[in-house]
Amino acid sequence: MTNITPRAPQPPQPGVYTPVPTFFKKDLVTIDFETQIAHAKYLRDNGIKGLVLMGSTGEAAHLTRTERVSIIEAIHKNLPGFPILAGVAQNCLEEVLHEIDAVKEAGASYALVLSSSYYGPGIKQAAIEEFYTEVANQSSLPIMVYVYPGVTNNIVVEPETIVKLSRHPNIVGTKISHGDVAHHTMIAMSPVTKENNFYTFTGLGQILLPVLMVGGMGTVDALSGAFPKLYVRIFELFQAKQYEEAAKLQFIATRAEELVVRFGVVGIKKMISIKGFGETYLGRMPLNQDVDHSYWAQFKHNISEIVDAESVL
Repeated sequence: MTNITPRAPQPPQPGVYTPVPTFFKKDLVTIDFETQIAHAKYLRDNGIKGLVLMGSTGEAAHLTRTERVSIIEAIHKNLPGFPILAGVAQNCLEEVLHEIDAVKEAGASYALVLSSSYYGPGIKQAAIEEFYTEVANQSSLPIMVYVYPGVTNNIVVEPETIVKLSRHPNIVGTKISHGDVAHHTMIAMSPVTKENNFYTFTGLGQILLPVLMVGGMGTVDALSGAFPKLYVRIFELFQAKQYEEAAKLQFIATRAEELVVRFGVVGIKKMISIKGFGETYLGRMPLNQDVDHSYWAQFKHNISEIVDAESVL
């Protein structure tokens, strides 16, 4: 048998990853490190493959670099060996590289990099490709292309661009945080990405099973921060080819994800608070305003459904 040298660096292992929120004390300024660590251990112990720290759910934009690094350091110190994917969202190439160096020193294993997006959809795909190529050429960590139009001025990194980028030895995967399964399919099923051992993850747990069916490797899903066992079980059932059972749990998860769609980061943290984590589910301003409780109550059945499903796993 011919020995094949594996591509290095390797992408994150297939599975479910959680983009964790930043927990604050009741003053909504002081970082609650105790809860941060306890929540991370809870996720690890319930089958989550790794964490995304300082992503959109983590309110990275509301923290200083020193604060971002301190959270990564705390998790890395208390959960040694647990994979950390660090969000990187700067617009300037040099700042992106400085951020990557900082999160690597703090203990991150991968950099999940948003496109430079200040100038919006007027930025051409060729410029996006050049940006990621330059980042990858100089980055001290393996890169994942983070596609999230909702926080990048509606920029979509097109499948053709991602397929081209997959050839770069330091670009190992992508997280796609929009619901176009066609884009997931064109990337995950591409012969080029397969040849280059490039992994596609969806950022939306509500389409986890459909994305797995078209070659995706898992999800980075915020609601898994409250219900890790349910999302892990969907992944396990898919691997076991028990598609009907996986679909039943996917239906429950997708209904519950409507709260994330409607209430955003504060809604995610409110759901996590059901498990007893944190002094408050509010964030730093302007995420310091509570949800509309009458509107929240309309989703009572969605919540009870996923709570019940998780409780028997």
